[in-house]
Amino acid sequence: MKKKPLKLDFWAKIISILIFLPLSVFIIQPRFLIFPVVALITIFLVLKISFRSFLKQSANYILPLTIGLIILSLIFSPGDFLSRLITGSLLSIRFALLISFGVIFSMVTNPIEFPSGFIRIKVPHKYGVTLMVGYRMMPLISNKISVIVAAQKARGASFRFSLSKIELFFKQLFSLIIPILHATLEMSVRLSDALISRGYDPDGKISYPTNKWGFYDYGLTFISLFVFGLSFVK
Repeated sequence: MKKKPLKLDFWAKIISILIFLPLSVFIIQPRFLIFPVVALITIFLVLKISFRSFLKQSANYILPLTIGLIILSLIFSPGDFLSRLITGSLLSIRFALLISFGVIFSMVTNPIEFPSGFIRIKVPHKYGVTLMVGYRMMPLISNKISVIVAAQKARGASFRFSLSKIELFFKQLFSLIIPILHATLEMSVRLSDALISRGYDPDGKISYPTNKWGFYDYGLTFISLFVFGLSFVK
């Protein structure tokens, strides 16, 4: 029988995965960089995250960024080849960890948690609903843009940047703006109609489940605070 994945409190994930761990990745000394890596692996194991799903969502961001940062470091960083390679590798690891924490948060967070989480700290639910909708619509808009770009390419458009044909590039790029705006406005109107038809009142009261922090919530927060504290060690 397949076990259900562990469910963490919304604010435990915000505090740990989106605030303290990403901050520590940027400011921690290189010799302590192993601790955010261990924290990342621990989150993977405890939350039972599928590595295949994680890789599918993050590979398109991590791999190009890693290669690009190493190349830029080899070109512009001072020092010999080895020191420039080490500098680029460390910088790429930091950004890879940063992206990884963001992807993990998106994988373990249900959009419906935003309004209920904001209500618990006395923030009006309309702001949480706005974040929830934006959080949910981002992949849909991304897919829509991909469809529009593919349709324009099928009509003969080319979006390759070239200094010799820079005017043509911007003209063809402008051909994407109108269909993307139209698709985005159409989705927003449909969403607005759906909310109105269901009787949603942005200034009204709504019910929400009450959650209490458990052992894993405190454990994740402690780990993130510990790693964040190490980032101040010189």
